[in-house]
Amino acid sequence: MQRRQLLTALAAISSAAQAAPLLRIGASAALTGPAAALGRQYHLGSQAALQAANDQGGIQGQPLALDLLDDGYEPDRAVANTEALVGDERVLALLGYVGTPTSMAALPLVKRHQLAFVGPYSGADALWERANPQVYMVRASYRDEARALAHAIRADGARRVNVFYQADLYGRAGLEALRDAVTAAGIALGAADTVKRNTVEVSAAVNTLTANAEAIYMVSTYETCAAFVAQARKAGYRGRFYSLSFAGREPLRAALGGSLQGLVFAQVVPDPEDAQLPVVAQYQRALRAMGASAFDSISLEGYLATRVLLEALRRVNGPMTRAGVLQALAGLGRLDLGGYTVQYGASERRGSRLVRIVRD
Repeated sequence: MQRRQLLTALAAISSAAQAAPLLRIGASAALTGPAAALGRQYHLGSQAALQAANDQGGIQGQPLALDLLDDGYEPDRAVANTEALVGDERVLALLGYVGTPTSMAALPLVKRHQLAFVGPYSGADALWERANPQVYMVRASYRDEARALAHAIRADGARRVNVFYQADLYGRAGLEALRDAVTAAGIALGAADTVKRNTVEVSAAVNTLTANAEAIYMVSTYETCAAFVAQARKAGYRGRFYSLSFAGREPLRAALGGSLQGLVFAQVVPDPEDAQLPVVAQYQRALRAMGASAFDSISLEGYLATRVLLEALRRVNGPMTRAGVLQALAGLGRLDLGGYTVQYGASERRGSRLVRIVRD
């Protein structure tokens, strides 16, 4: 009897799958390596949003699935992953690439295959320029973040800031964003030094940047920033550190033993603990349904970006195609997810401009 029931259930599942094929979303992100927490947490949020949508019947009765591939935060691996994803005609859109160098490496393939590239975990201006009409940002830009950080630096009494940045497209984007922001805020740029992506070889930069420093601005990921902060403190630096949101506030806190004393962050999503905000309450319910008990800004960003893509999928007219998804995204206009608002149009693809300054 049990065997017959099992066979009946499997047949029903198979029949449903044939009647309602999966709507596939592709993603490449760091799931291993020194930036792994960024990709894992972002896509914990994205999968929570997709599961919540599936629990409500999917999109037009079709369930959703995420094809998530690991690139280790390395551009060449992101390209290989993207080739595989765009080559699968069932993949309707790409979601949540983690990082500027990996996202930029994927863009030529995105353009060639004409599919949407939604919610990259990056604020680089180069991603949403007019030359990239397939890219739909959800978070604020690094320029927005840098302006807020420059005001915080000035409010804290510093008039000169040194810069520790990653030697790649992300680092340069963060540096250029700050360069413009400090000029407007009346702050001078001091010494600058670099670090290689996915390493903690920071001793040379510590020696260069901590001598007579008033403030230090960091453009890297959590493990690298944690190594820099720890060594800078050991070298005697007692000033504040300022960081873009990409570093990952929560994994950076963990890497520093639970304390972010003296660190100031730009944050591009609402407080993930603030359940008074409708979209945050929905996010928390979705994460709990996935078995998670802790909330963080990275998974909230993944959840928000996926909600934007889901809304576009709901608005596709006719067959579900890559072109239809792009058209629906362009037509979203002003979208309020419940306390978090994005704005899209024919020439506006930056999404939100929200930046909060967070101090521990």
